[in-house]
Amino acid sequence: MHLTDVVYEEAFHSSETFDYYYGEVRTGVFDIETTGLDAGRAKLILGGLLTPCADGVRVRQFFAEDIREEGELLALYAEALAETDVLFSYNGDRFDIPFLNGRLARRRRPPAFGDCLSVDMYRVIRGYYEPGGALPNLKQKTVERHMGLGDGREDLISGADSVRLYYEYMATKSPELLAYILLHNGDDLRQLARILRVFDDLDAHRVAAHVGFPVRRGDSLAFVTKIKLGRRLLEFSGRYKSLPFDYIRFDEPWRILFSRETESFDVSLPCLCERDVVFADLRALDADDEEFAAYPLYGSGYLTLRRGSETFFETVNRLVKRITLAVLERFEG
Repeated sequence: MHLTDVVYEEAFHSSETFDYYYGEVRTGVFDIETTGLDAGRAKLILGGLLTPCADGVRVRQFFAEDIREEGELLALYAEALAETDVLFSYNGDRFDIPFLNGRLARRRRPPAFGDCLSVDMYRVIRGYYEPGGALPNLKQKTVERHMGLGDGREDLISGADSVRLYYEYMATKSPELLAYILLHNGDDLRQLARILRVFDDLDAHRVAAHVGFPVRRGDSLAFVTKIKLGRRLLEFSGRYKSLPFDYIRFDEPWRILFSRETESFDVSLPCLCERDVVFADLRALDADDEEFAAYPLYGSGYLTLRRGSETFFETVNRLVKRITLAVLERFEG
C-alpha cells in the first residue's frame, strides 16, 4: 500500500448559504480510480479524500501498489470516509458509491456511506445549474473550463489512461507513473472542491430540499433526505446517528417518530391553506418564532411556505431544520 497525506494552502468553499447547510458538519470530497466499471469484476486501485483543515485542504490518497492489495485499500479507505458527515462527489451516486459498496460486499464488509450524506455535484449541476444546459456535456473537466477553473488542473490524462498506467506501474514500479496516477486523482479532488462555488450561482435552498441536508445539535446528527409539502401537511423524513432513545408523538394531524432501531425518522406537521397559499401556524406547532420574525414571509405567527406554484424552499428548509433541532434537543435533555 502507498499512502499520501498532503495539505494545500487553499480555502475550502465557504459562503453564507453553503455554510448554513454544511458549515457545522464534517465535509469531504471523494473520488476513486478503478480497473473498470463493473464492480463484480473490476478492482478498486485508488481512493482519494479531500477535507478542509486549519491550514487549507488535506488530500489523502490510498493506493494499491498491487491489485492484490485491494482488501487492505478498501478497509483503510472506508475508515477514512467514515470520518466525514457529508461527502461531495462527481457522479458518485451512480458510480463511485455503488462500486465501492459492491467491492465491500464481495469481501463481506459493511457498506460505506451509511453514516453520511452524499451530495453528487453531477446531479446538482444537471438539475439545478441553469448554464449547464448550454454546455456540450457535463463531464467534470467541461464544467471546470466553463467555470474558469481549467488552469487549476495539471494532469491531462483520462480515467482510461489511468487504468493503462496502473497496469504499467505494476509491471515496472516506476515512480514517475505512480506520480502521474496520483496527480490525476488529486486534481480531480481539488478541482471538484473548487466546483462547489457553483452553490453561489443557483438556488441552493431548492437543491438542499431535494438532495437533503444535515442537522446537528451537539453530538447528535440527523440527515433530512425527503421533504414533501402538500396543501394540509408538511412531511419530511430521514435518518440519524447514535441517539439514545425513541421519540414518538401521535396527535393527528401531528406525527413525529424517531426510531432508534431503524435510525430513521418520519414527521408530518399540519399546514393551513387559504386562496392557494400554504402556511404554517408556528404557535400551533410550538415552534420558536423568533428565528422567523424578520422574514418577509412571516406575520402574526404565520409562516408562508408556498404561494400558488412557488415553493419558498429556504423557508420550508428552515422550518424543517427548526423542528428537527427541537427533537434533537430533547435527546440532549
